[in-house]
Amino acid sequence: MSKLRVILFLIVLLAQSTRLMAQSSELSKTLSENNKIIKTMLDYRYKGGSGAFERDFFVYVDYNQISRQSCTVGTTIMVFDVHCDGTLGEFSIINPLNDYISSQLQKFFIMTKDKWNECNNSDYEYFEIPILFTIEGLQTEAIGFITNYADKEGYPCKDDNYYHEEFQRFKEKKPEKALRAMEELIRRNPYNELYINEKENLLKEFPKMKKK
Repeated sequence: MSKLRVILFLIVLLAQSTRLMAQSSELSKTLSENNKIIKTMLDYRYKGGSGAFERDFFVYVDYNQISRQSCTVGTTIMVFDVHCDGTLGEFSIINPLNDYISSQLQKFFIMTKDKWNECNNSDYEYFEIPILFTIEGLQTEAIGFITNYADKEGYPCKDDNYYHEEFQRFKEKKPEKALRAMEELIRRNPYNELYINEKENLLKEFPKMKKK
């Protein structure tokens, strides 16, 4: 690669990084506010409050060794209803990380039966709770209401910056690699609309790639 191309690449990468950082700062504020709302709802509905909910989570949810060794990192979102009479309603998962973690979250939800206070307002029946599974020392912008940190297992996992650079490096000449990099960033932070737009634009430019 010529010196000029290297300089142009670095300029583009810097501009992209600056844009992502600005967007990330605003998103972090939004997610932090959302987590405050979740805490208020759990303090009202869950017996023992949000602290008890988190303690029970760590008792029943395992971030297993295989997931950690394969660098399965990301934010999965528990979506569920608890009716005002305390009975459990529907349960689903947005942005699933793998089958094992999804099964753990469903098991935890079922375990919460009989642990909910009654309510008089249907606004307190619906929950959407982001859970971040990540590795100690890994740098990521993702924010969960609950964060499950795990020790490193085997091969070191990549920080967010690695995938930012991979996307910029390959989005024109090797779009499949760029798509994989962007999908990893979306897996880590499914609330980042910029990532989602970047993926959609890439698929529009290269329509032969399989859309996931």
